[in-house]
Amino acid sequence: MTVPKVLAVAPLLLAAIAVAAQWTSLKSTGPYDYNPRSTVHVYLLWFPPHAVPMNLTLLNVTWWKPEAIWFKGTYPVHICDSGCRYVPATIYVVQDGVRVVEPSKTPLGELVTSFVSRHIRRICAQGTAMVAPNKIIVLNYTTQIWISDIYCLEGNNWFWLRLLPYILREELIAEGVEAVEFRDPRVHVSVPAKPPGDYVIPAGWYLDPATKRVFRIPDEPNTIARLNLTIAQLSAALAEARGEAARLSAENQRLRAQLEALNYTCVQLEEELNLCQPRLEMLQAANATLTTQLTQLKAENSQLKAKAAELNKSLAKLNEEYASQTAQLQSQLEAWTRAAWIGAALGATAGAAATALALRRRK
Repeated sequence: MTVPKVLAVAPLLLAAIAVAAQWTSLKSTGPYDYNPRSTVHVYLLWFPPHAVPMNLTLLNVTWWKPEAIWFKGTYPVHICDSGCRYVPATIYVVQDGVRVVEPSKTPLGELVTSFVSRHIRRICAQGTAMVAPNKIIVLNYTTQIWISDIYCLEGNNWFWLRLLPYILREELIAEGVEAVEFRDPRVHVSVPAKPPGDYVIPAGWYLDPATKRVFRIPDEPNTIARLNLTIAQLSAALAEARGEAARLSAENQRLRAQLEALNYTCVQLEEELNLCQPRLEMLQAANATLTTQLTQLKAENSQLKAKAAELNKSLAKLNEEYASQTAQLQSQLEAWTRAAWIGAALGATAGAAATALALRRRK
């Protein structure tokens, strides 16, 4: 087997380590080979910091569904009913993104699932696995399905089961597995169960034994695919820019026509303004004259209001005097009327008495 293509961290790996600062200073949780006197810097395939340990038992390997590799394990889950507590739950764990091709399409035929099962048992032979769930399906309180990334300790490295297609190329196919190639001769990557010959370094989680730091190498397509993608993106951007330029050109023509129409309207308005300017001056002079007259009328009106107020006061005083004299005359008239009635009554009484006296004397 030839020496694997080595890790060229140039800018990409250094950027990946910098971005992974949130996962810094994670101590190793398993054994690994590390020679501090070696001049070759080796990164070990590892598991992500958010993974959880779980003892897994391989159930089966199927080919008729995307979730092909099934395990069974237990993990405590938090349940709250009358109170909150942790109880052990049965967890069915499936490696995300790996499926087995239909057996008749492989050289092994019907033996393909057994062949794959033996490889998985060999890789996961040391017991505890690290499970990083991507999706959790809750069947009930104590039964769940975790579609996850599964990492098994093989020898001195943690092997990601999603990398099985790299060693079982004819028997397995994987969906969404990317690899990235580096060429820095100073750095090497140790990947368990690597395929024969030259190989690309898969994206994933790695441990730097010297610093005990876990970092992630991001998914990155190969150079040609990346260039094709960039060219396609630039072509789409260029087509969009050309369409935008055509739209802006049409908009510019429309705005120019609108500006010419506005300029023509402005000239007409200036001519009308020049014609109206003398009339405006005449109206302003007439307005000044009317303003002066209005001021004078306001002053005269104020004077008339003052005179009217004085006349009202005099009239009120005359009315009071008239009322007083009328009352006096009314009193005198009433007195005179009473005296006249009394005199008449006395005269009648006296006449009656004289008549009676005369009659007596005749008798």
